[in-house]
Amino acid sequence: LLQQVTNDITEIQEDISGIKSNLGALSQRVVTTELKLEGAESKITEHGERLERIEEDLEFQSGYSRDLWDRIQDLENSCRRNNIWVLGVPEGAEGNEIFGPAFLFNLLRECLPLPEADPMEIKRSHRTLGPKPGPDQRPRLKIARFLRFRDYETVLRLVREARELRWRGEKIMIFPDMSRRLAAQRRLFTPARRCCMVLGLRYTLQYPATLRVTINSRQRMGDSTVAESEEGLNILSCALGLTRALPPPHSL
Repeated sequence: LLQQVTNDITEIQEDISGIKSNLGALSQRVVTTELKLEGAESKITEHGERLERIEEDLEFQSGYSRDLWDRIQDLENSCRRNNIWVLGVPEGAEGNEIFGPAFLFNLLRECLPLPEADPMEIKRSHRTLGPKPGPDQRPRLKIARFLRFRDYETVLRLVREARELRWRGEKIMIFPDMSRRLAAQRRLFTPARRCCMVLGLRYTLQYPATLRVTINSRQRMGDSTVAESEEGLNILSCALGLTRALPPPHSL
């Protein structure tokens, strides 16, 4: 019996030694894991800081890019400042014996009451590039550049006053030349301008895209950000202080 107890004690001691050995290995692995976790946490903290710096740089670069884009757009529209578009002039109406600016000047003189005291000077005039359209297709528009900005303003003012232009039986339309982006921004004000006409309000669409409305001898302004939808039209009406309800754009 004593021998049996001795053998059992020996086995227990061996088991305890094995457990201690396993616990030592496990402790070593735990220490190694803790070191790895500390390294991972340090890397995560470092990457988080780098990500914050990248986000700050991205925000700065985005703002800088928007500023550059706005400057490019302003430069492009400044280069087009003295230009007008003339739509509706039939193809071949210029003939072969008349210079482009001279033809356009004669066309404007026949359609508009141009001042005689200070004759206008057109620097150049040409049609847009592209193949010549067929007889049943829309003619290419003409682009003209005035030598002086005041002549450009005078023509656009006379066009607004005339409302409709006719030249040798053809309907002629004249618009200021501008970039597509600016044209899209100004086009957003079309519903608001129509509502102003319905309500009999005086308005001016100023450069680049600002609507100025005169209400009770006071001028109110709104930009294109409030004119992007029918809801924006209601916001614009409140901003301008209109007291009468505006009809929806599709009903005008």
